[in-house]
Formats: sequence, structure tokens, C-alpha cells
Amino acid sequence: MPGAGEPEPGVGADGHDRRVAAILDITEVLCGKTEYTEVVAAALEASLDTVDAEAGCIVLHSPADDSLVFEYAVGPIADQLIGQSFPAAQGIAGKVFRTGTPLLSNDVRAEECHLRRIGDEMGYPSRTMITVPLTTLGGRTFGALQAINKRTGIFLRDDLELLRIVATQAATIIENARLHEAARLGAAARLLGNVGHDVKNMVAPIVACARALGVILEKHFTQLEDALADDRSEAPHPQELAEKATQTHARCAEAIDLLERAAERVRERTSQMADCLRGNISPPRMEPTQVAEVAAEVVGVLQPTAHDGAVALVFEEAGECPAVLADESRLFNAIYNLVINAIPETPRGGRVTVRVAAIREGVFPDGRCVKIEVSDTGRGMPPEKLRKLFTGDVVTTKASGTGLGTRIVKDVADIHGGTVSASSEPGRGSCFTLTLPLRSLERPDGNRSP
Repeated sequence: MPGAGEPEPGVGADGHDRRVAAILDITEVLCGKTEYTEVVAAALEASLDTVDAEAGCIVLHSPADDSLVFEYAVGPIADQLIGQSFPAAQGIAGKVFRTGTPLLSNDVRAEECHLRRIGDEMGYPSRTMITVPLTTLGGRTFGALQAINKRTGIFLRDDLELLRIVATQAATIIENARLHEAARLGAAARLLGNVGHDVKNMVAPIVACARALGVILEKHFTQLEDALADDRSEAPHPQELAEKATQTHARCAEAIDLLERAAERVRERTSQMADCLRGNISPPRMEPTQVAEVAAEVVGVLQPTAHDGAVALVFEEAGECPAVLADESRLFNAIYNLVINAIPETPRGGRVTVRVAAIREGVFPDGRCVKIEVSDTGRGMPPEKLRKLFTGDVVTTKASGTGLGTRIVKDVADIHGGTVSASSEPGRGSCFTLTLPLRSLERPDGNRSP
């Protein structure tokens, strides 16, 4: 609509042809873009070309603080505008956003709601302006598009109608791009959060191993030096020293192997992070997996961490467990998180037990499954905390915790079509149970199915 007190601008004679051309142009330009930032930039630039404007901007609504944010801008002060915001209740853009009604003004300073300070402070005042809402086909308005300062003459009603058409096309494509970007970033952020959490935890046993190796080797070589320096010392005799050296060698070899495996796990997780940043999020890799072997490896990796806390870490396998279809890396991470969470919750002298058992009969989840139980003799949890486990409301009580551990376990259970549950009693410990379906990998004749 015209600005206050202005005569209504005329409509160009070739209005129909311009509208058709504008629709074709914006469709061609936007359909060739996939990235959100490209879509926003192309939408604005195509819009400004359509109405021959010197400058313009796209402002999007931020519900968090009810403001309008300059998402993209073109013109002499574009770099200064992008990222700035102002209250959604202010300015011409705010009025158009709130009412959903476009506004054409060929005397911008006469508009009472105009925010003069923005253009004045940056040295580029607005003379003429068209502002149209960004409204999806579903009727949701999420921002506004402005064309500023017609290159020649004034904006006409025809320009307004053209910009409305272009903005409607652009709004739907921008919204779709936003949803796609939000979904991609949400998945990326979740994975990166999980990866960061796992990397932090995986470093703990590496540090503990290095510390243990240092103590062992220091003691061993001190004794060796004493024995060599003074035959009359009370150091062990050569035969005894040789036996100790053999034991030490074996322990060092075991610790080094643990360090190598833990480092490889870190490498795998950081590789996933790099792939995610490139937009490649790998699907689960389901292969026949020996759950007991995975659980035993977790126990081996975390033994030094448990030893540092004077906690007994024990692995138990109740009978022979068949292989299950699982993503071995994700399953390792789930069990790892359960155990690494249990150790600090268990007082010195306590016990953490990892138990794997298969139930071949019955129906899942009570039967035809492999159960991984991680129990501890720790402090336990109150009912209110227990209820929030494996939900988006879980809150960690550990000083350096993130609350991600249990959600990672829940994600792994869901990926495998399994379940996860917990029981706890304050002062008497907790037990977490991860249950995986025992899908048939064997034929009745006893041979493995392909």
C-alpha cells in the first residue's frame, strides 16, 4: 500500500509479462540452490533485480527474544547489517511481519514506524522502500523482505505485486531450506555431542594406563639399579629379579595393547566427527557380533580406571552367548558409558559387575535376547532421578558430567531394536540392563545362515 499521504503509484502496462517473468526467474534461481545460505542470498538478489532496487535485506524472526535478525543483505552497508537485530515490534519490517500486510513507501522518512537510526548511523538512509512478509504457503509468517531505494524513479504498485509474488516463492523455498538445515545440524550436533562425550571418557583409561606404567617401571628399574650397584643390598637375587622382569614385561605388554586399542577407538570416533562435518553420517553397520567379547574388552580397557578408584571391576558370562546382529562400535560405546558412569558412583572397596547372558526361549524383550547388565554397589539413585533417565530431561549430578551418557545408551538400544532399563535403590547401588534381540543367525541344521 502507499505510504501515508502519498498518491497511489501507477501500474506498469507490461505488468502481466513482468509477473510471469519474475516467477520463472525466481523459480529457476532458487531451484538450483541447496544450501540454506545460498537460498537466502539468491532469493534476495533475485528479488532486488526484479524491482530494480539498489539495496535490500531479508530479516527473519527469532522467537527466543522476539526480534528480527538481518539474515542477509545487499548494498553499501550489507556487511554492517548482517547479524544485527532489532525488536520485532519496531520498524517497518516489524510492522509488516506482525500484520502480514505489505507496505510500499516512496517517502520512507514519513513513516512513523521507520527506524531511521539504522540507516543514518551507517550512512545509507532509505528513501524509497517496499517491504513484504515472508509467508509460507501454509500461512506462517517468519520474516520480511525489503527492497530499498529504487535505482530510477519510484516504486510502483506493479513493483509491489512483483515482490509479493517473488517473496511467496522465496518464503516456501527458504522455509524448506531452513527445515533441512535444522535437521542436518540437529543430527550433526547430536552426534558431535556424543562423540565429544565418548572421546573425553576414552581418554581416561589412557591416562590411567600411562600413570600405572610409570609407577611399575620406576619401581622395577630402581630395584634393578640397586641390585647392580651393590651385591650386598637387600634387592632381589638375579633369578628373582628375572622373574619380576618377566612379569613386568607381560603387564607392560598388556597395558600397551590396551593403550593401542583405546587409541584406535578414539580414532574411530573422531573420524565419525570429521565425516559428520562433511555431511556424511554413516548408518549403523550391523554384523554378527559376539557381545561377550565386546563387553570383556570394555572391562579390560577400564580396569586401570577402576583400579585408580579402588573399585573391583568384574566380567561375567552366564553360559555361551550366540552372536547377534549389532554395530560393534556403537555397542562398545554403550557398554563403555554404562561402566564409566558406574565406577565413580561406587565407593572405594566397592564392585562393578558386567554380566552378559543369553535367553534363547520365549519372546523379546523377556526372551530371545542377549542381556548386558552393569551393576554396582554404589550410592544408588532416588526415584525422581531414575524416572528421568533415558529421556531429554536427564540431568547429570557429576561435576564434569554432561548427562549424555545415558542418552547415548538409549540411542544405541533404539538403533538395535532393543531396550534399556534401570533399577536402583539409594545406598545399595544400581543396575542398568541393555537388552538386544536375539535374531536368528543359525538354521535348524546348525549351520550359519548367510
